[in-house]
Amino acid sequence: MIANRRQRINLGILCALGAASASGSAGQQPSVRIEIDAGRIEGRISPLLYGQFIEFMFEGVKRGLHAELIRNRSFDEEPGATGLSRYWERYPDDRNDDYGISFSRDAAAAVPNTARLEGAVTPHALRVQVGPGVVMRHGVYQARVPVRGGLEYRGSVWMKAESFTGRASVALEADVTRGRVYDEAHIANVGGDWKKYTFALRPAASDPLARFAILFDGSGTVWVDHVSLMPGNAVNGVRADVFEKVGALAPAFIRWPGGNVAQDYHWQWGIGPRDERPSWTNLSWKNELESGDFGTDEFIRFARAAGAEPSLTVNVEGRGATADEAAAWVEYCNGPATSVNGAMRARNGHPEPYGVKYWEIGNEIWGDWVRGHTDAATYARHLTRYIAAMRAVDPSIQVIAVGDNDMAWNRTVLRLAGERLDYLAIHHYYSHRAMDGDLRNLMARPLHYERFYGDIDGALGELAPDRRPRLAINEWGLDVPESQQYSILAALYAARLMNVFERRSDLVAMTAVSDLVNGWPGGIIQAGSHGLFVTPIYLVNSLYATHLGTERLFASVDGPTVSSSREGSQVPVVDVVASRSADGHRMFLKAVNSDLERPQPARISVRGAAVSSSATIERVVADSLTAVNGFATPDAVKITRASIRAGNSFSLDLPRHSVAVITLTAVK
Repeated sequence: MIANRRQRINLGILCALGAASASGSAGQQPSVRIEIDAGRIEGRISPLLYGQFIEFMFEGVKRGLHAELIRNRSFDEEPGATGLSRYWERYPDDRNDDYGISFSRDAAAAVPNTARLEGAVTPHALRVQVGPGVVMRHGVYQARVPVRGGLEYRGSVWMKAESFTGRASVALEADVTRGRVYDEAHIANVGGDWKKYTFALRPAASDPLARFAILFDGSGTVWVDHVSLMPGNAVNGVRADVFEKVGALAPAFIRWPGGNVAQDYHWQWGIGPRDERPSWTNLSWKNELESGDFGTDEFIRFARAAGAEPSLTVNVEGRGATADEAAAWVEYCNGPATSVNGAMRARNGHPEPYGVKYWEIGNEIWGDWVRGHTDAATYARHLTRYIAAMRAVDPSIQVIAVGDNDMAWNRTVLRLAGERLDYLAIHHYYSHRAMDGDLRNLMARPLHYERFYGDIDGALGELAPDRRPRLAINEWGLDVPESQQYSILAALYAARLMNVFERRSDLVAMTAVSDLVNGWPGGIIQAGSHGLFVTPIYLVNSLYATHLGTERLFASVDGPTVSSSREGSQVPVVDVVASRSADGHRMFLKAVNSDLERPQPARISVRGAAVSSSATIERVVADSLTAVNGFATPDAVKITRASIRAGNSFSLDLPRHSVAVITLTAVK
């Protein structure tokens, strides 16, 4: 229940709010009073505060971020009874015996791949035996290939032939037997050793569930490998629709390749000519096969094109990884073209060093679910070795070490690590189990993290000033049902937590929600083969990142409070934080109303600066708690924008269950 008394709370130590009913409505006396002092700077906000995180997790990279439309394009998945590997089917269908064509997966004749490391799979090709028969148009196809009418699709396929006479074709068609052919291209002179054949298709109609076919007309044996089909609007190999949404987030950095996968991954799998890279087994996520298509060069190009700095997570002792391997990765990215690995980068098309600044040394090594799992003391010893090896290559790199929500781990790592750490990575996840059916727990949970940061401050105070890292909360998210994950509830939690990040800007320097694309329901861009939608956390993330001040201003709130069953009592219903832009002309007031039933009338006062009589307000709102974003309802939770009357004192309704970012303009 709401406390009868009100409390005046300095936002420098303000806890996150709880959700419950609060008194007050439009036209009544304000139930909330907010004061901002523009002449009182409480701290500086890191320009890196809001970044993003993506990893190889189900369709997070493949078919989520990456624009490649062909799955299992190297035929490395196990074959079925027909000899065809996963996702590939016999064309036109399996109704009748087509004795004129047969298939087998061939490990002896694949296009050569780069050198193997533990975890890479044996390469394969598809062997196609073609002969006379009564089914004239036959071959293989892959279904559920989304195409847009009029857009060019650029493709390639490697083939070699033995005593083959005839030709091959590729086509985009409706996924029905003898369905409409949207476009087709013929490949002549198929013969001899491996050769890459390129083609272009421009379908005459849009079809989110088309089929891509490779057809054979002739007689003999043909091997097929490394099939590719990319939409012509892809941005450096990234889906155009996804890239647009990533850019709108204004990410300061993007973290990759993990996540848990970082402790599976060898960076050598993802460099060199794309069709010479191996497939590898993703031990972290159901042993899925991943291609090497999206590697170091592709990731750095993507991050920089999105306006972000790349942050790379190196494998520490997982799956045979070593400190020398980590140092070689630094050299590949940052070394001169005269160095061994820098020369390799130059051969791969980028003579100039990438200058990657941020290097994370392992991921969640305290967890027994990752390869390389150890205790804190052992990790600290590994950490010291890895940093020394990597900084011997590039002394300027900034290092992110593995931290935990367990202070015993943190104290051990901070005490024993012999090298300077720039950041300590800690991950925050909150689940429906911990919430225990009480939405007030969800609303109040950021209170716990704010207290926890005080504990970390104490541990850092035991170190010399030049050895005190800042925090990188580079994974945070919710493990709740989709009905809550895609509702305004997730937005309220996210905004409240991000308010905590800004209030603790003295300590928190980097944050990233988990994940950027797909992976699990928490992926803030949900990209399917037929389109995408963004989640409420995405909306909050975009608002906060594009309204990032450089100076945090004093603010206080006087309003009602609630109690939660697990996360504390006297938790304010309305949570605010204030900041100012670098040029001093704009002030950003971020306000969260966690009341799930009623608006909160607020009176806002600003001192220390003259404020323009008009302001802009952007809100994340939903009609109800049951409204959820999805492919069919992408705007059930949305951002609204409006102009409001402002000045140094003004009134404003904070709608029920809403997040608001108010931009005030200082006048001279």
